[in-house]
This record gives sequence, structure tokens and C-alpha cells, in this order.
Amino acid sequence: MRAVVAPITLLLTLMFSLTACAQDNGQFKAGQHYQVLPQAVPQRDDSKIEVTELFWYGCGHCYHFEPLLNRWKSDIPEDVTLRKLPAIWQPVMEVHARMFYVADAMGVLDTMHAPIFNAIAQQREMFAERDGRDWNPDNAAIAALFNKHGADGEKAVKLMNSFAVNSKVKQGMANQRAYQLSGTPEVVVAGKYRISTSLPGLKGKSNGQELMLQVADYLIRKERAERG
Repeated sequence: MRAVVAPITLLLTLMFSLTACAQDNGQFKAGQHYQVLPQAVPQRDDSKIEVTELFWYGCGHCYHFEPLLNRWKSDIPEDVTLRKLPAIWQPVMEVHARMFYVADAMGVLDTMHAPIFNAIAQQREMFAERDGRDWNPDNAAIAALFNKHGADGEKAVKLMNSFAVNSKVKQGMANQRAYQLSGTPEVVVAGKYRISTSLPGLKGKSNGQELMLQVADYLIRKERAERG
């Protein structure tokens, strides 16, 4: 009896797997759930499949996306890498992007990322002072935040307008233009595919942010298969 059951079980399992695969292949569509960029943006490391999150520290949607992304990141395969890219389309956003790049340059991004997010998105501390149409960094507030979390606040302030950080800001803005950023948060896979809850297949969905990551998983598999 077992000799008969085992092949049947195996056959049913195989049929289920093939059906699930077929559903997966037809589940997400270009133009509906993701956008194919007209020109691929080079990755920093072609040995990996790069997933880029475009975010703003002052964006409430980004703040709520962060724990979802962190859980997703904890289980990504070894051939995938996650990159964070701060978006800039307003002067105050540039101040916040500089804080990100400063923390990264100091090697304290893992320590400072959450405190910066909490301070800006939750406590509405802008770390910037308005001067007409411009926003200038509030150096005292920036230094105090870095010091509070064990980083060198004085060094952070000095780096805010350094050559290295200026270069990162320019490169980041060039990348977001190439990614055709339309809002935050958004995700780009392999420099080829942009995922946004503003796209028709995700727009208005109560679980739109979770779906963004499901689409990312689908595109990672697609990219892996194309690479062979």
C-alpha cells in the first residue's frame, strides 16, 4: 500500500508546486505592480541583486514601512543586498539626507538610523532652520542627537557640508532621477524595476506596503532566473 501512496503523494506535491509557480508568474505584472525603468541604473555590486529603498525621514508612510522592511531584510538570501537611499525634492529633505550620509560616513548608521527616524517622523524635530525659501542645518540639534546616542556630535556637524557628503548627495539625487522616483517609500530591484503603492495594482490596497515586498521577492526571483 505504501508503494502506491508514495508516488501519488509525490505527484500531487509536484502538481501543487507547478500550480503555485504558474500563479506566481502571473500574479504581478509590469505597469500594474511594478514599472520597468527605461534604462537600467548600474548597481554598486553586480555580484548581488541590489534592492534599493527610497525613503525620507519625515515621511510617515516610510516610518511605518521601516519595521516591515527590517523583518524582510532579516530573511533575504545571500545573493541579495539592501541599500537605503534618502530622497530629496525639498531643501529640508537635503538636510535629512545629509544626516544619513554623515552617519554612514562615521560608521554609526546602524546606531543613528532609528533615532533620526524617530526624532523627525514621530517627534517632528526638523534639525533645520528656515531661511526664506532655504533650510539650513540646525547644528546644535544635530550635534545633540548624535551625542545622545554615543556618536561624535561635533564631528557630525563638521561632516554635514564635507566634500564626501556633498558627493553622496549629488549621486543620490542623480540616482533618484534615474529611478523616476514619484514618492516615498519606493523600492527598486536590480536597478531595473521600480515598485510603488501609487501604481494601479497596489494603489488603495490596505496591505500595499506588504505587497511591495512581495513584488520585490517576485522580481528578485525573476532577476535571478535571467542571470542564470
